[in-house]
Amino acid sequence: MIWGEEKRICLLYAITPVHVGAGQALKAVDLPIQRERHTAWPMVQASGIKGAIRDWCENTWQKNGFDKDLAHRIFGPQGEDEHFAGAVTVTDARILLFPVRSNVAPFVHVTCPAVLKRFAEELALLGQEGPKEISPPAVEGFIPLKGEFSEEKILLEDMVVKKENNSAQKNVSWFNQNISAAKKIALVSDEVFGYLVRTATEVQAHITIDDATGTAKEGSLRYQEYLPADSLLYFLAFFADERKPNEKSKLFANDVANLVTGAVSTHLQVGGDFTLGKGICRVSWIAPKASSGGAS
Repeated sequence: MIWGEEKRICLLYAITPVHVGAGQALKAVDLPIQRERHTAWPMVQASGIKGAIRDWCENTWQKNGFDKDLAHRIFGPQGEDEHFAGAVTVTDARILLFPVRSNVAPFVHVTCPAVLKRFAEELALLGQEGPKEISPPAVEGFIPLKGEFSEEKILLEDMVVKKENNSAQKNVSWFNQNISAAKKIALVSDEVFGYLVRTATEVQAHITIDDATGTAKEGSLRYQEYLPADSLLYFLAFFADERKPNEKSKLFANDVANLVTGAVSTHLQVGGDFTLGKGICRVSWIAPKASSGGAS
C-alpha cells in the first residue's frame, strides 16, 4: 500500500532553464544535470522537489499569516530535537516532453513510447486514464500527437525524421486537454528520444570576475548543463495525516493536500542558480476524479 490517503500528479513546465546538479564531472561539461541511471534521461531527485515545495510553502504561508509551525508539522522536523515523519511524500520528477529545435517551428516537443507507458502507469495510481498505448514509430520516424505537421519529413536538431500515420490520433484529445502549453508534440522512437535528451540539453559557460583585476579569475571557467526552458516534467505527491505527536488540532490528509497544493498553485522554483532566475516552473496539479479537494 502506498503511504498517503490523498494523491496528485504535478506537471512542471519549465519557464526558465533548470539546473539540478549531479555533482562535478571530469568531462567537457563540468556540472551536469541529474539523470536516471538506467536510461540517462533527465530527472530531478525527490529530495530536490520536496525541498523546493517546503521552501515555497513556508514563504507563502508566512505571507498569508499562517502559524509559523505549520511547515514543521506538515513536512517534518529539520533538526534532531524531534522525531516524527512528515505528511508529504513526493517521487522523483521525470521527463514527459522535451523541446527540440526544428525546421517547422521554433521548437517541437518530443516524447517516446517508453515515457508515455510509464506516465500512463503512474496516472493509473490516481485512477486517471492517460495517453493510449501507441505502436512505436520506426527508428527514424515520428507520429504527430498534437499540432499540425504538414511536412512528410522534419528536422529535429540535426536529425531528419519521417512522418508516420497510425492510431495515435486517438491521443490528440488527451494532449489538447491536459498539455495546453505544448503546441506541437511528436512521438519519436525510444532510441531517438534517448539521443536527443542526452545531446540537446543547454550548456552555459560561467566565470568569476576578480575584483582586483576586473578580469576572469584563473581557473574559474566552468561549463554548466541545463534542462532547456519549455521542458515538461511530472512527479507524484502523496499526502497523509499529520504525524506530529500531541498536536491538539491534528491536520488530516485532505487538509495537508489542500494547504500544499494551495500554496504551490501557480509556480515553483527548483534547482540551483536561484538568483539567476533559473528553475522557474509553471505548476499544474492533476487530482484523482474522486478526490475530495486540492488544486487541479
